[in-house]
Amino acid sequence: MNLISMRSASVALVVFLLLAGCGGGGGGYDNGAIPPSSAPAVSTGVMTKGSVIVNGVRFEDTAANITIDDTPKTAANLKDGMVVQVLGAVNADGVSGTAQQVEVQIEVRGLVSSVNPAANPQRFVVLGQTVIVDDLTLYSNLAGFGAITAGTTVVEVHGLRDATGAIRALRVEGSLSSLPDGTGMANPLVDEIRGVVSNLSGSVFNIGSLVVNAAGATIAPPGASFGNGSVVEVHCTARPNCVVAGQFLASRVEVESAEDASFQPGQNQRFEVEGLVSGFSAGNTAFFVAGVPVTISGSTRYVSGISTDLANNIKVEAEGVWNGASLAASKIEFKRSVIRLQGIVTVASGSTFTMNVAGHNVNIETDSFTTDPVPPVDPNICVQVRGQRKAGGAVVVTAGEIRSGGCSNSGRPVIQASVEAESPETTITLLGFALNVSNPTDTPPWVDVNDQAISRTAFFNAVVPANLGPPAVAGTLVKVIFNEGANTVRQVELED
Repeated sequence: MNLISMRSASVALVVFLLLAGCGGGGGGYDNGAIPPSSAPAVSTGVMTKGSVIVNGVRFEDTAANITIDDTPKTAANLKDGMVVQVLGAVNADGVSGTAQQVEVQIEVRGLVSSVNPAANPQRFVVLGQTVIVDDLTLYSNLAGFGAITAGTTVVEVHGLRDATGAIRALRVEGSLSSLPDGTGMANPLVDEIRGVVSNLSGSVFNIGSLVVNAAGATIAPPGASFGNGSVVEVHCTARPNCVVAGQFLASRVEVESAEDASFQPGQNQRFEVEGLVSGFSAGNTAFFVAGVPVTISGSTRYVSGISTDLANNIKVEAEGVWNGASLAASKIEFKRSVIRLQGIVTVASGSTFTMNVAGHNVNIETDSFTTDPVPPVDPNICVQVRGQRKAGGAVVVTAGEIRSGGCSNSGRPVIQASVEAESPETTITLLGFALNVSNPTDTPPWVDVNDQAISRTAFFNAVVPANLGPPAVAGTLVKVIFNEGANTVRQVELED
């Protein structure tokens, strides 16, 4: 099946673990009380400041109990790019709430053992954990990736685990001490790693490739136990001697299922989670997002992508309710809009190439996660690209999949992306290109999500441009098909 012609029909994903806020001043409620016309909720995801914005919900955090490494903190310690769990309530508007508890999850903190600037994407290793950085990685107290040096730089990494166990870094904290303004590491004197237990034998186990020896460790909370498959946080207070004879000497092991029981959703409770997909295979209706089991159905709705965009290591926000065993997904939002392009290659060099899509030049990059990492070398062939736009002003798409030849729609150019802006009844902006879609030449000229003809007015009424927020709102997904050669718009389709 061609990339461009694939429609959302078979599977639908939504994982939803909703962040909630507990407010002090500004209309909040004392003692963590849930305000009227709101619903209790749990959420996990990547936060943005203001107060705390997670999964499209702004949570008032001025009265929340905030912890990092089991240490009480204030809202000043919460920073962009941190992964947080929140317990609280979401208001009836669905975009605001109050937080009772906010807990920051740190994936690893310790001495960098190796750095690979030549890798694509770039990466480094801390305590046996591979950390991958990209255009969305934020650096604090570090002048970017180039400032990381093996054997001397200590970092704290906030991020999401992919299907291989590698950490996709969202925030890399490089300061060696906590600073008065709330920046700095949560605990600059303690090494830490968070992950899934494997190969447990007595008091020795693995987290990824790291061997952990917990013979002398305190297990928290008291009475808790763990086994293979358990998620734990392991601390070592013996820096710089935390790794001896190839083993990480644990001083404390925290069992998340016991320690974070308050963050577990109740039966039929609203639940939202943001993370990377794992355990997915085409046709299956069950997989994981950030380790949370998710089930999908034919009624699952998609935002910024379609069902066939689901794949391992794709970053999504899933929304639904907890059915007692999994998150029953009602919506999936692809956190970086999935873009589909069809056009002619003009220039190819190394791991990059440029394609012309109806007179619009789009630069394509590949990396080690691209399905077909070898760019086409023939400057005249038609290619299909599925990928995600890189941050920044230039139009650069990182390809997740490339298909050469056999283009759909009779080889006509195609752009499918989320709407960034619109001029009523005239233009929509996709990938930074303002496209006049007021008079397509095909019959029907405008098509809805069910492939049914609609009027121009109905089309523009259905289009909602992206809003960078906060909170951010994804734009409507639209596919524009052009007439080959003439570069005029042939047909415009709403996608869902």
